[in-house]
Amino acid sequence: MTAPSPDDEAVLEAAARWLELARTGMSATDRAAFRHWLEARPEHAAAADMVARAWAAAPAAAAQGGFVASPTRERAAPWARSLRPIAWGGGMAGAALAAVALFWFGQPVTTHYATGAGERRMVALADGSQAWLAPGTRLTARIGWWGRSSTIDTGEAVFDVVHQWRGFAVEAGPITVVDRGTLFAVRLRGGAPRVTLARGAVSIQDRSTGAVLAEPNPGQAVDVVQGSAVTRTVDADGALSWREGRLTFADTPLRDAVAAFREQGYTLRLADPDLGGLRISGAYGIADIESFLSALSSIHPVRWTRAADGYTIARR
Repeated sequence: MTAPSPDDEAVLEAAARWLELARTGMSATDRAAFRHWLEARPEHAAAADMVARAWAAAPAAAAQGGFVASPTRERAAPWARSLRPIAWGGGMAGAALAAVALFWFGQPVTTHYATGAGERRMVALADGSQAWLAPGTRLTARIGWWGRSSTIDTGEAVFDVVHQWRGFAVEAGPITVVDRGTLFAVRLRGGAPRVTLARGAVSIQDRSTGAVLAEPNPGQAVDVVQGSAVTRTVDADGALSWREGRLTFADTPLRDAVAAFREQGYTLRLADPDLGGLRISGAYGIADIESFLSALSSIHPVRWTRAADGYTIARR
């Protein structure tokens, strides 16, 4: 866990002062200054919202922290009326505000996750979002006061994100995926990163420049190759079905199906590379690869053998 920094506390204290000034009345100069402060850093607008929400949700803790709800809102600026104003009391300090924010929002949390070969894992992030990790995945999740972010060093993860006022972003190699309250997958395995959107909306941005590369629709996947986005239509539910313990193929080249099983921890070889062009369809349990191989051999002129070091598919 990361303790709140003095800068965090200063931002919270400044937010409370601005909200109190909004309650008591602002001049045109004050309003311009407040707008400038809100726009200067994303944390400023988030702090104003956090202070108001913390008081609304935890009035008892707020009172212990040394501040009380303002009795009236009639003089609040129009753009601030949706916030519950907070008044100073008992010489409030930034630490008191931080205590209330911690009570309601919790401390910033950074957690590292990893899966081994053949291991799949579902984790609940500190904000209530869920992530499913494919085998061989390394993920770092950071849930902070002002935002939520994750970094995939390698592997693949599916995110089911809880919609909040705090943003949620995933970094993977050269891209950043900015979420809007969504079910999506991000994959980074040596080559180009891939984003598959099942529900909601995401924006895929160049990590170094911030330029938007793609904004896919649900049911689309985006591969980012040398800074350019290639978008295609996919069966998103099928592409994400590995998190439920199965692999789904729809007229899929055998080489891609073999690669999918390899990513799940199996050693699987094609004796003849030309077999990779065979097309297969169906849903298969990841834990039972031999059912997949038996189905394959009943449809196509191939046979399979098992050895100590894995499985081999050959021509029959």
